[in-house]
Amino acid sequence: MERYDISFSTVAQAFDIPEQAAKPEGVSLAIGFFDGVHLGHSEVIKKAVSLARDRGQRSAALTFDPHPRVVLGKDQYNTILTPLDRKAARFAELGVDIVYVVSFDLGFSQVTAEQFVGSLLAPLNVSTVVVGFDFRFGHRGQGDPATLRELAGGRIDVKVVEPVYLDGAKVSSTRIRAELADGHCDRAALLLGRPYELTGTVVHGQARGRLIGFPTANLSADEPYVLPRHGVYAVRAKDGGAEYGGVMNVGIRPTVDEAGGEPKLEAHLFDFDGDLYGRELAVQFVKYIRPEKKFGSLEELSLQIKRDADEAREILAETRSLA
Repeated sequence: MERYDISFSTVAQAFDIPEQAAKPEGVSLAIGFFDGVHLGHSEVIKKAVSLARDRGQRSAALTFDPHPRVVLGKDQYNTILTPLDRKAARFAELGVDIVYVVSFDLGFSQVTAEQFVGSLLAPLNVSTVVVGFDFRFGHRGQGDPATLRELAGGRIDVKVVEPVYLDGAKVSSTRIRAELADGHCDRAALLLGRPYELTGTVVHGQARGRLIGFPTANLSADEPYVLPRHGVYAVRAKDGGAEYGGVMNVGIRPTVDEAGGEPKLEAHLFDFDGDLYGRELAVQFVKYIRPEKKFGSLEELSLQIKRDADEAREILAETRSLA
């Protein structure tokens, strides 16, 4: 898959578009931030891919980095469901040929709807745009799909994908965040179309897990992921080509760390004996087991982890393996 990074120059009042980014045959383009690349996003992207194939064109997705609400000071979006590299990988899985990544900064936030169409979409030789029903663009979100059609003047075919509903409610990134905040990672997986996943590097901890018979991989998240509710989860972890079931604690470890502090990610992997320090793990949250709690002793904690691990093994046995 080809990738092109695009920025807006406030000095030149123009987009810096690589020359090779424009395709002579035109492109069918899906536009959105696509955080999570959930079921609704997938419908937008698959529509662009399908139209491209029907018309003998290249399919493309245009996304932004970072999230516009981060730049505009919306604190809740300082965390993400899907980092850019994983998002691009998901686009490729859905059949996208090209990804355009537009740098969203204060300069770009001032771009008008007219500039967006005339100075960005036109130079990319976009022939078809596919967007979600709630798509907005241009300074202060002044443009919508109807505006896009008007400004394109018939030169760009605009397709709008209606919302996807699951269990009577609209699939959205906001809904996924809410499910994760409640510990419902299994429900979040239904909305995403896959388990919620984060990646991180295994770092040194205090080695207390090993002392009580349950060595843990302490994970330092590679990106500012949305973390699920504090508690214990059945998880699957992937280390390169190796896959492991496990149990993970998300939280402040009140039994061993009275100071609290930032949430930590600790995973005990089943049937693993080795050194993972410095390695990257991809962890999928399968099901919430229980809330985090403080135990009276390390012995009590050890017994509870044994129960958690037994329950996690049963849960994982009932669900499919990593894709």
